[in-house]
Amino acid sequence: MLVCLSLAFLLLTAACYAITVFYGAEYVKWILLGLFSLLSALFILCTWKKSPTLLKFTPRAVRLLCALTVVHFLISRLLIFLGGLIQVSGEGLDFSLLFILPVLVLPAAAVALISVKPVESAVARHFISKAKKKLDERQGLIRIGITGSYGKTSVKNMIAALLGESAYATPASFNTPMGICRAVNDMPEGVRYFVCEMGARRPGDIAELCGIVRPRVGVITGIAPQHIQTFGTIDNIVATKGELIENLPCNGIAVFNGYDEKAAEMYISCPIRRRYLTKRSVHYENIRLTPRGSVFDLVTREERAECRLLLIGRHNIENFCLAAQVCLALGMTLEDVAERCENIRPVPHRLEIIDTGRGITVIDDGYNSNVRGAKAALEALSLFDGRKIVAAQGFTETGSKDEELNTRLGEQIAEVADIAILIGVKAKLIEQGLALHYFPRENIYIVSSLSEAQKLFGKILRAGDALLIENDLPENV
Repeated sequence: MLVCLSLAFLLLTAACYAITVFYGAEYVKWILLGLFSLLSALFILCTWKKSPTLLKFTPRAVRLLCALTVVHFLISRLLIFLGGLIQVSGEGLDFSLLFILPVLVLPAAAVALISVKPVESAVARHFISKAKKKLDERQGLIRIGITGSYGKTSVKNMIAALLGESAYATPASFNTPMGICRAVNDMPEGVRYFVCEMGARRPGDIAELCGIVRPRVGVITGIAPQHIQTFGTIDNIVATKGELIENLPCNGIAVFNGYDEKAAEMYISCPIRRRYLTKRSVHYENIRLTPRGSVFDLVTREERAECRLLLIGRHNIENFCLAAQVCLALGMTLEDVAERCENIRPVPHRLEIIDTGRGITVIDDGYNSNVRGAKAALEALSLFDGRKIVAAQGFTETGSKDEELNTRLGEQIAEVADIAILIGVKAKLIEQGLALHYFPRENIYIVSSLSEAQKLFGKILRAGDALLIENDLPENV
């Protein structure tokens, strides 16, 4: 696209040179700049069109686009000045270099981003200060922080559902500083519990979020090699997630997922007096998994209660144990927890069951991109009757473990699925895992995008099939 833009500008500059030579029209240079702006806009629009979602013109986006416009204009003026130094028959070719402007779109964007960084930092400090002030003004507000490599959104929503109307949770996957600040500033009156999801991609991210929220309750959902490309090692992931526990007050509450090995290790070294490890303090028994949910006994050291969860997958029961432990530690009874568990609804795109009305069941797990969640999704798929089809793109940001994890995913798919639709650049790695289990080659389809996979769905799927959409594919199915 950049090459095509450059060729178009080369033609435009040649035409404008001819017009200037024959008619002496100085304004042609400015027309050319206008045409460049139009072509640049078309380039950006074409780029957006290939994304799952269109760019929203937030204040930050508007500031960046304004800076980009200014940078482009300054670069254009510089090229005109340099072109004026080139002489042919005594005439300056001041606009002759403008055809290279499209090549400078990406460097110009980098310069624009750097130029607005001080402004963005000031805006961020303002919103953080405003959010802290609003939280401090809420007397008696109990702040609950949730972090981990997986399950954050699910556990957050479970806790909020169990606590009822007195709880307010950060919406969707708002787990960054600005996302959390926006959630805080939108918080309604009368809230007693603020349930906050905390995400991280690098060491120090959770500590930064704790500086804003200052949680009293901390929940560790589990550790997996998610974002290991930016973290570097599993130990860095553990240390970063542990920043939540380090920032709890002495009278705080720490809850760890006992069904996760790394989280259980974090429990052992936790200095907080009120600390809980699910599987030990709260666990499940007599589990009955179905394609529409699960029934199980929730058991504490003193009592038990039957729970009906309208979510599929064993991992959701483990997540529920975390949510239940938080609520029990805050004073709820086990009876209330069991009664309210049916209020919990699936998180969109996370093992969400979609009935197509044509006898085909779609399990939308398109927001899941971690190893543990994918394994749980395949286990859930195995509960369905009929043919089982998996559409997956594999794991990203897995660093040196890229081949190992994606090949293992292929092996897990082979154990459950009848048909595999592999999407994108990780397809060959997943195919290696399928081959290790002698998965029929004629039942493997490799496509470059979800839109191509959707075309296959119409040809392959039939009544009675169950289709699992897996691995970070948040487009509409």
